Amino acid sequence: MRVGITTFGADGGKSGMSQYIIKLLQQLALIPNGPEFEVIVYDDEKSIFVPPGEKMAPICFGKRLHNPLINLAWHLVGLPRLCQKRSYDVLFLPAANRRLPFWVPCPSVGTVHDFSSTHVEDKYDKARMFFIKRYTPILIRRLNMVLTVSENSKRDIMSFCGIPEEKVVVTPNGVDLEVYFPQDRNQALERVQAKYAIRSPYILYVSRIEHPGKNHVRLINAFSRLKAKTKIPHQLVLAGTPWGRAEEVYETAARSAYAEDISFIGFVDGLDLPSLYSAADLFVFPSLYEGFGMPILEAMACGVATVCSNLSSMPEVAGDAALLFDPYDEDDISRTMEQILENDGLRVQFVQKGFERSLLYSWSSAAKKTLEVIYQVHEQNR
Repeated sequence: MRVGITTFGADGGKSGMSQYIIKLLQQLALIPNGPEFEVIVYDDEKSIFVPPGEKMAPICFGKRLHNPLINLAWHLVGLPRLCQKRSYDVLFLPAANRRLPFWVPCPSVGTVHDFSSTHVEDKYDKARMFFIKRYTPILIRRLNMVLTVSENSKRDIMSFCGIPEEKVVVTPNGVDLEVYFPQDRNQALERVQAKYAIRSPYILYVSRIEHPGKNHVRLINAFSRLKAKTKIPHQLVLAGTPWGRAEEVYETAARSAYAEDISFIGFVDGLDLPSLYSAADLFVFPSLYEGFGMPILEAMACGVATVCSNLSSMPEVAGDAALLFDPYDEDDISRTMEQILENDGLRVQFVQKGFERSLLYSWSSAAKKTLEVIYQVHEQNR
């Protein structure tokens, strides 16, 4: 069996969706006696997405397809032709809520991570929102099977796209425990302190800097209230690439009475991220909506106490291993952070619970379930 896999729409390795594709392809390549895989990828992203070895052959395209409009058009015309030319038995689209064809000459499986744009007001511009609301459900319905990463997202897909339950399969994300594990805090701090100009102690949030969806503005305000009330010595460290309306986040931080304690450190290299987690006193994840929320598991696996939003998939992922708050309520965010920072016994309790929770999720399991669905679709359409 020959399976084509597209990587377009995945942000070049700098998003949760990118990490999903990278980790999933790595694990698919390790499955013995698996199908023949071909990875459709930008030439300048081949080293990011295509695992080494002979199990996955790259089909590369140049910079011209980076243009979003050209890329969308290519999915409608060029991708079906490629599928026909390469004689794919199944096409797998792991970023299906961003890039989908209207038709391909083979069965198709796509991963729809979330519909955050329908829950977070002003997440995208009007043109993009029009396309998402008007056309994306039509394209998703044309998939033979839909994968998604949480039960919350499954409910969304069924409701928003009108897809029957038996056509949507949940394959939860994983966490790579060979990468994310508790490190000696002093050594971890030494590795990241000078490079990212941060100091200990600190509260950490890892997410692209996007307003309003990632909710940095309320977090910054909650942090300022916490500093004013408790006089804690902590910095707030915000790690992530600038994204839509990032300037509003930077302006909020600049206006804070504690601006000197708010540090934007940009995109963090994957090799540094486990150390950044391990040296933190607290990980906070105030996002307004997530299809899954991989940083929650990454932080837990690194042995840092975690607090997060009580919305969408986040309670599902965190279970009882994190304290939850209302992300729209700055006082609740502040109070929840204070609970952990002011109570060492509680912090240690959630460190242990979080680590145990992280052991329940693996990329190996996600890859096996994904491949089962691909085989199922192939058999049903022979």
